[in-house]
Amino acid sequence: MNWKALQQLHQIYTEGTASGDILKYPYIKRQLEMERIREEGKSLVKTDLFDEFYERKHLKKFERIQKLLIQHDFVSSNFKEYELERLLIIEQEIDIILDCTYSLKEVSSHYFDNSKYFKKGSKLHKIILKILDVETLHQSYHDQQFLYVLHCQSKTPKAIMLCENDNLLRKPRLTAMELWYAGGANTAKLAYVPTPQIPMYYLCDWDNKGMEIYQRIKRDYFSEIQLIVPKTPKFLPAKSEWKTDIDESFFTEDALQLLVHLKENNLWIEEEGIDISTLA
Repeated sequence: MNWKALQQLHQIYTEGTASGDILKYPYIKRQLEMERIREEGKSLVKTDLFDEFYERKHLKKFERIQKLLIQHDFVSSNFKEYELERLLIIEQEIDIILDCTYSLKEVSSHYFDNSKYFKKGSKLHKIILKILDVETLHQSYHDQQFLYVLHCQSKTPKAIMLCENDNLLRKPRLTAMELWYAGGANTAKLAYVPTPQIPMYYLCDWDNKGMEIYQRIKRDYFSEIQLIVPKTPKFLPAKSEWKTDIDESFFTEDALQLLVHLKENNLWIEEEGIDISTLA
């Protein structure tokens, strides 16, 4: 069945009747044979056996699917039931997918029938990006194996700045600051990077994802890394409610005060608007 058919099945539960066109599905025909539904003209009507069966077999899953599609604005998309079930699993395993830096083909292979089940730009691809809260899934796994590095003008860096986004790496080199870009949330590769012997900073968006990535890096890879706290922040209305758990031991007092202000006023700070001139 597809999402439209699942909605019609739910309609039988909530309203007692729905269009008989879903009888084309063998599963619905089986319910007719089991006398859980009956035909009335061109409609299907539930019997006394239907509600208990539906609540036991379908209700909770339908509610989870509906919540997921509404949350990501795909409720009008007619995904197959199999695809919807796989999306629920992806939602449960977001951290695994991000930590393992799965490529587009790997997500397709791990969660669907094969590595070419969905294509870039398809509706299935788009909702997966929304569920994962990422802008893209890399086409090739091997893109996730290396760091992007922009060496400084002096050739002898006094510090390293790891950036959540690649904006700074597309600008002129800094005098004595080496810039690294791992790929946003794709931090697993940092496990293979030798710990730098010079100061290391982290530059990021001050939002849920930015704080989540920073804490993961500090906890799992570079315990001495320092979060750059903007001195003159440019506040923006938050795109989503603040929900990331904060380990206060990872933050300075200035950073914690700023986070409180952001959360209380539902604001965020964009990485590109943070002044790093005093560090460069």
